[in-house]
Amino acid sequence: MAMNSENPSASRKVLPASERRFQAIFFDLDGTLRTNVPEGFEAFIDYARRAGLNLTAAQVTLCERATHRYWADGAQVADHLARFDERSFWINYNRILLEAMGIDDCADCAQRIQDYFDDYHPVDMLFPEAPRVLRTLKEEGYVLGLVSNREGDLAPLAVQYGIGEYFTFTLSGGQAGSFKPDERIFRQALQMAGDVPASRALYIGDNYYADVLGATAAGMEALLIDPRDVFVGLYDKRIKRLDQVVDFIRTAS
Repeated sequence: MAMNSENPSASRKVLPASERRFQAIFFDLDGTLRTNVPEGFEAFIDYARRAGLNLTAAQVTLCERATHRYWADGAQVADHLARFDERSFWINYNRILLEAMGIDDCADCAQRIQDYFDDYHPVDMLFPEAPRVLRTLKEEGYVLGLVSNREGDLAPLAVQYGIGEYFTFTLSGGQAGSFKPDERIFRQALQMAGDVPASRALYIGDNYYADVLGATAAGMEALLIDPRDVFVGLYDKRIKRLDQVVDFIRTAS
């Protein structure tokens, strides 16, 4: 059910609370409300090609899936951070992505890609449509939560990005003692939202492995932001842009 409307919420009627499918809407942060420009994944593909790799569209899709899968496995990430120094960590990560694309005949590609990343200085930015989407949902009476796998308190970050006023609560993995896709972080979010039943809550994120699998395991519904159709065939509740969220929620109701 990927949605591609160019005018996502222009003519939708706002339903009374009693008729709504959802009471609470929880948002992921990284990749959902904010991003790096250029994205780390986009930079990796660019640098891999500069290193001489001729990547097919299918390989790029496999690589992006592997990116999401890696960062959804918190135990593996923690193990690698403990085992490697910073540069070795990223070289190892590059190798994982190359292996996911079936590239095993370039012994120094992971290091050469990392050489390019030494000059990677992305801009940290909020998606321009994020305040409008959050403001609309807040004004329509939804309980909004910010739930992310970051370690520290998310409240100062939300204020920094100018969106703190829209959230009833924020919850990081470090605060919860649980990281997505572990369902415990989602259950804690439901409690913080006012003991909202899982069936009346929607989680919005960009990582199928962490966000969709975690939220649905907790009994919630999940909406995946998938701008490049990386997860076609794996999940049907997908949109391409954040500004399609409001239309999805109203249609679901």
